[in-house]
Amino acid sequence: MELIQIPAAGAAAIGCAMGAASLLVPRWGATVVRLQPDPRWRGGWSEFRASYGGAFFLGHAAILLTFVMQAQAGMAALMGTSFAMGAFWMGMALGRIVSMAADHGQYQTRTGYNAAAVVFESLMGLALWVPFLAHLGG
Repeated sequence: MELIQIPAAGAAAIGCAMGAASLLVPRWGATVVRLQPDPRWRGGWSEFRASYGGAFFLGHAAILLTFVMQAQAGMAALMGTSFAMGAFWMGMALGRIVSMAADHGQYQTRTGYNAAAVVFESLMGLALWVPFLAHLGG
């Protein structure tokens, strides 16, 4: 693994671990996102296992797999998978920023938690984008 790939591998491992935790313990995922299933509908915990568990786990695991198979898959596969998941994280940060600007008056969304989450999500997105950004600069 090249030095420039380490941030993306680290971010992928963090995302994979977060997904595995939510897959195995959906209450943990619910606590992180500060949500809970709507009691009017059945199956809400399945949504936490699916969205915050399985999707996070396998999306980030795909990046880790491209690291392992880089000799066969090539650098383009690594850039594609890490760029896509990086865009996912940046989209979360963008949504949170928009909410902090547009929703604060009604929902008090400018919180320390949201500010810290924007930083974390942006760092995860940027770390996953490192292979692509290095390719653009190289």
